[in-house]
Amino acid sequence: MLFAMLRPIFASALLLALLTEASLADSPLTGTLLATSACPALVSIKKSTNPGDVSLTPQQTYKVVAANKPQPSHYLVLVPGADPQRRWVAVDCGTLTADAGTTAAPTPAVAGSSGAAKATAAQPGSPHFYVFAISWEPAFCQSKPAKPECASESADRFDASHFSLHGLWPDPSEYCGVDAVDVSADKAGHWKDLPAITLDVDTRTALDKAMPGTQSQLERHEWIKHGTCSGTAMSAYFASALHLLDAINASPVQALFAQNIGKSLSQQEIRAAFDKAFGTDAGQRTRISCEGNGNQRLITEITIGLYGSITPQSDPAALIAAARPTKGGCDSGLVDAVGG
Repeated sequence: MLFAMLRPIFASALLLALLTEASLADSPLTGTLLATSACPALVSIKKSTNPGDVSLTPQQTYKVVAANKPQPSHYLVLVPGADPQRRWVAVDCGTLTADAGTTAAPTPAVAGSSGAAKATAAQPGSPHFYVFAISWEPAFCQSKPAKPECASESADRFDASHFSLHGLWPDPSEYCGVDAVDVSADKAGHWKDLPAITLDVDTRTALDKAMPGTQSQLERHEWIKHGTCSGTAMSAYFASALHLLDAINASPVQALFAQNIGKSLSQQEIRAAFDKAFGTDAGQRTRISCEGNGNQRLITEITIGLYGSITPQSDPAALIAAARPTKGGCDSGLVDAVGG
């Protein structure tokens, strides 16, 4: 009888303790945490309580909602399927990508000439998740005809019948070691104000062909936002991206698109072409993007998941096979022709 009477009191006390601990997370911090080990996900740091014996899944990304102090020992993350979902994990359980404007950091911020905190790039040669983005340029140009690369587009240009390079994105890192003035210019779309990209003549020539957006300084944006987080030199980063694009443009995927210009393709057909080109279930690592154009829906881009150490000699099939499956995106769309 006494225990039954006291049980609500004990439950209330426990809830109060948990809420009190959560309230101590008064250091603003939001972003994502890429788990690198199967760390325990705690409800209480002090008591090490872990209902359900929940652990992080390595290589999975979790939303970060707070930190326990300005120089934190733990992050408060959301663990899907856990009860409760809000869990504390040690800062060394993964790699943090903090949103702009947050104040907590796992280590003292590294300041550039502007005094802004900088993200950390991947270690050279270390495996990493990437998103590889390729564009179907005629469809892209439908909504951006004033861009230099679109104004100069012609039916005999390479990108009229081949995929063009958008970017190679280390996931989820951005702007690693980049000064705030360049981040600001990039986000404002002032790409001509970003540092120039220095490449050898052969790589520069290949990039200008594969990435028509160099006419709008797209390569400067891609390096500042994504390439700086790759852990590789500028030349190797672009050479790796060109190597991957060459593999796709020499595959049944490009052939499928070139043979169906002016016609519609389904997500299933495109994913099947990736399977044929790069192995079983490669298509499950691809996502199709479409945009409306009048009463038509145009295929504008394909993003492909990759995992591994990417170099100009990497095997695209192995990188794709090691990545996580993703939702397919657009279910069907038109393969646009230049001026279509």
